[in-house]
Order: sequence, then C-alpha cells, then structure tokens
Amino acid sequence: MTQSPWPSLLKWIIKLNMVIWIFNGFIFAVLAISHWNPDLLYAYFSKVLFLETGIAFLIGGIIAFSSSALPTKAKEHIRQSEEHWSIETLRQGEKRANKYLLLAIVLFIQSILISLIGL
Repeated sequence: MTQSPWPSLLKWIIKLNMVIWIFNGFIFAVLAISHWNPDLLYAYFSKVLFLETGIAFLIGGIIAFSSSALPTKAKEHIRQSEEHWSIETLRQGEKRANKYLLLAIVLFIQSILISLIGL
C-alpha cells in the first residue's frame, strides 16, 4: 500500500505559508517604524497576499508548462541533448506544480478573508 502524499504536502504548504507571513510581518514592521502614511498601510496584508498569490500561480504554471512536450522538444533540438520527453516527466512536473498551485489557493483564500476582516 502506498502512502498518501497529503501529509507531506500539507507540511510543505504550512511551512512556506509561515515563511510568507513572517516576511510580510517584517516588511510591515519596517514600514510602520519608518512612519509611512497610515492610509497606505491600511489593507497592506490583503494587497501583498494578492500579489504573492499571483506569483505562486505563475511559478506553478511555469513549472507545469516546462515539463510539457513543447518546451522539452525545443530543449532537445536546441541543446542537442539526449533527454527525451515522456509522460512520466510530465506527471513529475505536474506534481511539483501542484504544490505551488495549492499554496496559491491557500494564499488567495487568506487574502480574501483578510480583506473581509479589514487588515
């Protein structure tokens, strides 16, 4: 029987989410200490999380696209390499991309909740 990938995936998402929140908190503290306009600090977290959601979606999409047939065949012809495209490389790339896409979904939900709360 194979183990489910969900526990390790959830650990990865939680760890990366905590890193993102620590980074956002640090930037917010620096901006607050430097006496930025309070109107600009209003809704800081929701705006930044929307931006980070877009970045995570882009990373996931780029990873998924790079493992598809077109870029792999182009690399084969340009580099004259011996690595060939297979359905297994596509599946591995999609598994890597799914991590970032799930992280982006979590960040998107968080940004909507935070914007509703008004932080």
